[in-house]
Amino acid sequence: MGKFENGVLGMIPATDWLDLSNNIDVSRPNDPIDSIWGDTKTDNIMAEWETIKSQYLLPTMAYFHGFDTEAHTAIRMPIETHNIEKGLIKEKINQSERLRALWNRGEQRESKLYEYTVNDALHRADAIITRSKVAKYEIMATGKMTIKENNLDLSIDYGVPADQLNLTMDVGNGATKDVLAQIQDIIDQAADLGVEINGVMTTAKVVTKLRNNAGLQKAVNGNIGAGVQLRRSALEAYLQDEYGIDRVITADLRYNVAKGIDANGNPILETHRYFPEDKITFFATAVGGQMGIGLWGNPPEADRTDLEPANVSNRSPYVWISQKAEWDPKVVWTKASALYIPMLYSPNSLFAATVTETIGT
Repeated sequence: MGKFENGVLGMIPATDWLDLSNNIDVSRPNDPIDSIWGDTKTDNIMAEWETIKSQYLLPTMAYFHGFDTEAHTAIRMPIETHNIEKGLIKEKINQSERLRALWNRGEQRESKLYEYTVNDALHRADAIITRSKVAKYEIMATGKMTIKENNLDLSIDYGVPADQLNLTMDVGNGATKDVLAQIQDIIDQAADLGVEINGVMTTAKVVTKLRNNAGLQKAVNGNIGAGVQLRRSALEAYLQDEYGIDRVITADLRYNVAKGIDANGNPILETHRYFPEDKITFFATAVGGQMGIGLWGNPPEADRTDLEPANVSNRSPYVWISQKAEWDPKVVWTKASALYIPMLYSPNSLFAATVTETIGT
């Protein structure tokens, strides 16, 4: 690797893209969502969706029969299909524009320009991975995935009942109902559905409010503990012992959204949280400690390489990187794309509450 194809500035051989794309990892070691959501590559997202979904339905009982009687006919559980063709994520950049600017500033070493081109492509791939994380966090907070961007306006409903998503939790010392009772209500609501809550996703701000809650302080350290902030380890130990909640995940990472270019030619970036600051989600993981899985398929470029003269990365495991040169104006474009839909294993695994704080007198 390290040479442009046929001397065209910015055009990298397809074999190099293949090597690079095979090393793209969609997981991030420091991202909490990856501890409870996986990712997999599939050639048929819909078939994979239906196969996996059927594995996580509650078991259905068969009937006893007398000998010499006809067997009861099983009913195949319906699987809701989703509009997965809307799961296309892609981003491109004018490669020639940047390389010309670097060239004019005196950077004319092909090895360095090659490196800049590769990094541009990896940044585009990383933007796609970021969008995939945004979707997973949104499901954890709302039970849905929305796509309101680039002239699309749709929502994927995972069937989480409304009464599991419109919950509130008052963590203030002036709450009319003790926070312990509020937690127990959610545990009981899940138990009625045959679900055992074993984790919580929230934010550091909410965890601090829980540590300062007088009811929790007394429950952990007795009446003399009121007014003394709980250690986080003590809070987590109590939640595990009393409620079986063995994971308290704090989700405070942020990402940027590009909102255009300012008068000086600089990008306008808007910072967002992946997970809302005032949310707490009680969840139940499936076997393997997972809430769901991100299904990655092949974008249209994977099937249409014969229709346009483009360098492609072939069957990339997750993100497809391609390039195309235009004649007039003479421009090389670098594009990253992927077909992606996150799949929640069970609609009864999420109980999301908006956190409030009534201050005591």
